[in-house]
Amino acid sequence: MRLVLVAVLTGVLAPACFSQTTESHSPQILLTAQRLRRLKRDRQRQTERWVNFENRVSSTPDSPERGFELALYHAITNDESRGREAIAWAKDHSCDRRQAALVLDWTSDLISDEDRRVLAGQECAPVKEKSARSFRDALFMRIASDQSTKDLISESQNSMASWLGPDALIDAAEFYAMCEFLGVVKSTERIDLREEAHTLFSALPQEFLLRLKPQQQEHPEWRIHAAALALVDLDPNLEGSQYLQAWALEDQQMVREGPGVAYELLWADPYLPGVSYQNMDPWVYQPGRALLARADWSPGSCWIDLSMDGVKQDNCPPDWQKKAVWFGHLNLIPMNAPCITVSARKPNTAVILWKLRPHQALLYENVSEPNLAPSEADELGLWRVPSNVEGKVCLKREGPAKQARR
Repeated sequence: MRLVLVAVLTGVLAPACFSQTTESHSPQILLTAQRLRRLKRDRQRQTERWVNFENRVSSTPDSPERGFELALYHAITNDESRGREAIAWAKDHSCDRRQAALVLDWTSDLISDEDRRVLAGQECAPVKEKSARSFRDALFMRIASDQSTKDLISESQNSMASWLGPDALIDAAEFYAMCEFLGVVKSTERIDLREEAHTLFSALPQEFLLRLKPQQQEHPEWRIHAAALALVDLDPNLEGSQYLQAWALEDQQMVREGPGVAYELLWADPYLPGVSYQNMDPWVYQPGRALLARADWSPGSCWIDLSMDGVKQDNCPPDWQKKAVWFGHLNLIPMNAPCITVSARKPNTAVILWKLRPHQALLYENVSEPNLAPSEADELGLWRVPSNVEGKVCLKREGPAKQARR
């Protein structure tokens, strides 16, 4: 009798279990299992971010992000009508490759084979530029269409340097696309492309904050806010990410209306740790790339950006370039004489000389060796003074042959 009962129960339950398994859907693009659980929790708790998003979906049928918003709503709620609306929108806008791919991935439990062929095979104008957006859109569509991404990922490595130029945040949508691309490659292919430029990416969250002019830092445009949240997600454990997280989750930064509310819901994770960005020393130096600094975190503080594009400044006094200026614990000193004297420093302070020629040769004294030792400035004409230097720093005289070559 027991064997019979087991056989009967197995016959009854097995189809149900099999059906549940085959009908369940696990998105591959952006919506990791952990993130999807958080979003469903937001809905259950009716958080402000969820309510803002739900209102957006209900009230803005002409949104330029309509496919993304409807597909996200369906993924969280399993609302079939919204999912079918997303599919219809994508068929009408199939050359919006990012949104079409998200609809394909997030509504795969509803989409027909015919609709899948239409969305995946639509002929669109070829994209010639090697931008982060073009790589991101192509990656998303390949994943949603079950195509290989290896050659695309390999090709992208030759373009990443241009995505991270000194003016990266001028086009916040491009910076955001880079974060989406890197995050999805990591979650789907288990490849962390940031390892190719580990030092740069480790300092990128601080650089992101310091690239914002004081007015932007107080009132960022929603795309900048979305880019900050997506950057935090790439590596929440970085010290800089925790500063950026605290800034991005400030109540005044929350996006409450417009197309940014869907991105706010998607990326803003209140469960991640954050440390007040006002505890961050307000400068970052990446040799040969940029020096970004501000006097403090007040809205009217002096802000500078020294890069290959030259000197940018905001709120600084007229004569700031002619004298030593403190930016947090950084003393920025112009090299306006053949020799200057570097005094003893307190712990945790730094000195950078500027207004040098690129690769300018220098001689300096240090504490342990009285003889002058050689060094040189970086490509920007900046030199971070070693901690053991105390005394004279001088421009090295060039020989006649080298001067003639100039």
